[in-house]
Amino acid sequence: MNKKLIYLTYQSFPSFKANTLQTLENLNYLAEYFDIELIFPLREMESTDNVEKLKKFYDIKENIKIKGMKHKYPFGKVKVFENILFIFSQYFWSKKIVKNLNYSDDFLYFTRSDWVFYFLSKKNKRVVFECHQLSRIRKYVMNKCVKHNNSKIIFLNKYLMIDSGIDLNQHGQQLRVIHNGVDSKLFKKNIIRDKNKIIFVGNLERFGESRNLEFYISAFKNKNMPQNFYLTIIGHPDKEVVKLKKFIELNELQDRIKVKKRLKRDLAIDQIQKSYIGLLINTDSNLHSVKYTSPLKYFEYMYSGLQVVASNFIAHRELPFAKNIHFFENGNEESFINSIKIASKSVEAPKDLKSITLEKRAMEIVNFIS
Repeated sequence: MNKKLIYLTYQSFPSFKANTLQTLENLNYLAEYFDIELIFPLREMESTDNVEKLKKFYDIKENIKIKGMKHKYPFGKVKVFENILFIFSQYFWSKKIVKNLNYSDDFLYFTRSDWVFYFLSKKNKRVVFECHQLSRIRKYVMNKCVKHNNSKIIFLNKYLMIDSGIDLNQHGQQLRVIHNGVDSKLFKKNIIRDKNKIIFVGNLERFGESRNLEFYISAFKNKNMPQNFYLTIIGHPDKEVVKLKKFIELNELQDRIKVKKRLKRDLAIDQIQKSYIGLLINTDSNLHSVKYTSPLKYFEYMYSGLQVVASNFIAHRELPFAKNIHFFENGNEESFINSIKIASKSVEAPKDLKSITLEKRAMEIVNFIS
C-alpha cells in the first residue's frame, strides 16, 4: 500500500490557468508513488469537485481522490479589492481547514499556497511547499516555516531560492531547486515538422497585462524577416484573441499570421510538434517574468524538438538546455529577426530529453520528501 499524500491548496479547479494544469499533471505522476487526495476550496462560481466535469479540462488518474471544500469568504464572490480579499480569504480558509484536519501524522502534505504551508508547519506536519514566485508575505511565511524541521520547500529556479531570504547554510537540507517538466505521454513520434512554422502557445496575458504580442506581429512587416516564415498564435483569453486578429488585419498580415483560441491539450501539442520554432516571450514589466519564471510551454517546445527563440531574460538562461536557446534582446526587432533566422538554420537539439519529463521530476520530488 502506498503512502498517503494530501495536496491541500487554495487553487480553484477547473481553470484555464497554467498553475492548475501544472498541479494535476504533477499529481498524475506522483500517483505512481502515493495515494493522493486533492483538497481545494469551492471559491469560484465554476469551482467543482465533480470528476467528470474536471476530466473535460484535465487528465486525472483514477487513484487521485478529489474533494472540494466550502468557502464562505469574499474572494471569488466580490470583484473589488481582489488582492486584499485573496490574502484575507486564503488566510482564514487555510486556518480553518488545517485546524479541522483529522488525518494520520504519517501523511505527507504538498501545497503551493502560503497560508496552508504556514498552518501545516505550525502543527509540525510533514509538508512541502512549491514556490513559483516571491512576495513579501511569501518570504515571511517561508522563513517562519523552515524553522520546523518537517517543512520543506521546492523552488522552480535557483534565483527564487537565493532571493527568498532563507539562510541557505542553516536550512539548505530543507530546500531544493526542481524545474518544471513535461508530460511525455502527450507526444507522438515521427511527426513531420513545417520548417517555416513559428508558434506561440499560452496565455496571451501575464498578471492581467498583455504579453505585447503586437511587437512580434509587427516584426513580420520588417523587410529583413524572411517572407517564407509564418506565425501561429494559440491562446486565451478570447478578448485578446479578438484584439490581435484586428491588429493583424490592420497590418495586412492575415496570410502570414493566424491567431486561434485555446485548444484542447492534445490538439495544442499536435500544433507544437508540427512547428519548427517556438517563441518563449514575456514583457520586462515585472521581476517574476525576468528572473523567476519556468514556463511549461518551454518544456513542451523542447520535448517536441523545436528550436526555441526566447527573450534574453535571466530566468530563461537558467532553464535546462539553455545553451540550445536562441536569445534576442527584448524589444529589439532586428535582434528578434536575427534569432529567428539563426534558429531556422539550426538542427541541434538536446539528446537526453528524459531529464525534463514529469516522470523524472516526480522521482526527484519523492527522493526529496521521503
